[in-house]
Amino acid sequence: MSELGIFIDESGIFETNHSQKNNLKDLYIVSFLFHNKSMPIDEDIKNFEKFLVENGFDTQFPIHTMPLIRQQKPYSDLDGNTRRKLFKHLFQFMRKLKLKHKTFVCDKSYCTSKQAIKQKLELYIKQIITDNYIYFNKFDEIVIYYDTGQNYLTKILHNAFSSNLHNYRFKEDVFQGKYRLLQCADMVCSLELIKQRKQNNEYIKAIDKFFISGNKFNKNYSKAYNELEL
Repeated sequence: MSELGIFIDESGIFETNHSQKNNLKDLYIVSFLFHNKSMPIDEDIKNFEKFLVENGFDTQFPIHTMPLIRQQKPYSDLDGNTRRKLFKHLFQFMRKLKLKHKTFVCDKSYCTSKQAIKQKLELYIKQIITDNYIYFNKFDEIVIYYDTGQNYLTKILHNAFSSNLHNYRFKEDVFQGKYRLLQCADMVCSLELIKQRKQNNEYIKAIDKFFISGNKFNKNYSKAYNELEL
């Protein structure tokens, strides 16, 4: 039976983020990462786990990219080179597998209510399915992976997919530490956030320090990230 996995993660909250710095746009981002299950990834995961062990980490060590970039827990004791190496390896894992993605971005200065974001996101999901109908229709089953981190988003996803697909189901007991591809969806959120910040000329010290320079970010990540869009 043919199966498509859709791995979903989010960045930001539905409500106005009052802790957001005044010079930064208040964004809400949802990433969708697509994996055709006919493409095996077991060997690639083993190689990734081998890299982790060789660098002193447990095989199940999770990569959450924004805390990694900002040197927050559980990465607060890791130096910049080690954190960059972890980030690069997860990105290369995603790139080697040619995992396609789509990313919903909402500037909350134009969507001032949860209902407005809900409507915009549901339309976005419908458009993804409409634009790629032949691709989605090839699969016997489409499995949605979301860790239910935000209850409101969970409800939106259920409503949007039930309205536009007939052959889908939600995977139960999903959490990021269990699925490396969910960590890739998390990385997509981070890369999109960085892309948006750079397009808006918004400076974030931790991001610039982590990637060393804008040229290095563009060379190592930005172009490849854009090429992987569905």
